[in-house]
Amino acid sequence: MTPTRRSLLLASASAFGADWPRWRGPQADSVADGATFPDTWSQTKNIRWSVALPGWGTSSPVVHKDRLFITTQAPVDNKKSLLTLCLNRNTGRELWRHDFGLGVDQRAHEKSNLAVNTPVVTDDAVYVAFGNADIARYTHDGKLVWVTRYMSLFGDPKMAWGYGVSPLVTDDAVVFPWDHHKGPCYLIGLDKKTGQIAWKKERPIGTSHSTPLLVNSQILLSGKNRLTAYNAKTHAELWQYGEGEGPFNGEIVVSPVHANGVVFLQLWRQSAIHAIRLNPNGAPPEKLWVSEKPGPQEPSPVYYRGILYALNDNGVIVALDGKTGRELYRERLGGACNSSPIAANGRVYCSNNEGATFVIKAGPAFQLVATNQLGERITASPAIAGNQLIYRTDSHLYSIGL
Repeated sequence: MTPTRRSLLLASASAFGADWPRWRGPQADSVADGATFPDTWSQTKNIRWSVALPGWGTSSPVVHKDRLFITTQAPVDNKKSLLTLCLNRNTGRELWRHDFGLGVDQRAHEKSNLAVNTPVVTDDAVYVAFGNADIARYTHDGKLVWVTRYMSLFGDPKMAWGYGVSPLVTDDAVVFPWDHHKGPCYLIGLDKKTGQIAWKKERPIGTSHSTPLLVNSQILLSGKNRLTAYNAKTHAELWQYGEGEGPFNGEIVVSPVHANGVVFLQLWRQSAIHAIRLNPNGAPPEKLWVSEKPGPQEPSPVYYRGILYALNDNGVIVALDGKTGRELYRERLGGACNSSPIAANGRVYCSNNEGATFVIKAGPAFQLVATNQLGERITASPAIAGNQLIYRTDSHLYSIGL
């Protein structure tokens, strides 16, 4: 590619708005239209840059202007080192890395490690979390501002698989649920300047790895066999949706997604998908429909152009009519899946643990456009930055673009 062509593409990317500041993007819905991506790629084809990461992890990349941030776990002197890395978004060149020190060495599932939580980047800060419930704030240039270790505050509940929740940043706090199977459990807001607890709300006992969702002035949080809404300003509980009873101690991984006033959610892992319409002024929501069959256990769904796409853990993609819940199709893509799908420019992108990404044409009929292989497991959810698709495999970052 000529320097002139690359400069034009980068300028175009900037025009589209290159930020992907948190897990699932600016609106936490995994959707970005307006850019230009290739339908096909490989480890060498349509790759702008690729870099090897130290160690590995399953957290997703986030992007702010020309900087990309990612976390990883690497062995150093036979000990775990939890790293935050900053890269140049356009070239992949490393700008800085930092390890603020390992707190409690929490057990993690064999599919993951402690680098499981996706960071959040704002105009003035980078917030990172790890599976041992350590949270820290950095400047964009890598200066450590504060570290908060939840287990030092509340004790080690010895969870089975660590904390897979990614933090949520609101106007007044960094929100991180403390949900586990022993209790007590809380929804906690940390002061953004100091990392100290700014507010705390008690929650029922039960485990949740679902990331909170901010919709207008409501914080929506799955777990405990229900969806609970909190006022983002007063922190008061507004309502609960769901019976509050079910299997798995209310454990859930899938996060809710919002579009056009409707929230799509599950009440526990691998349960039916619910669609509810939010009401103004904190009133309880209206149930619209419930799917006939269970949804995913780990990948969160994506709503795109009137259709809800749910990628099951066994590699089956299901398309549901967003208004009625009617199943439009159910097709097997292949391979086990943990990464959540994304959507852009009439395409839905689904990745599996064998390193394949399936590009599907959006619409009521299934049409597979391409199958692309990066040769290594993909469990992190991809990011979209301007005209770039950014994928994390176990050991590499790939920037895909024309």
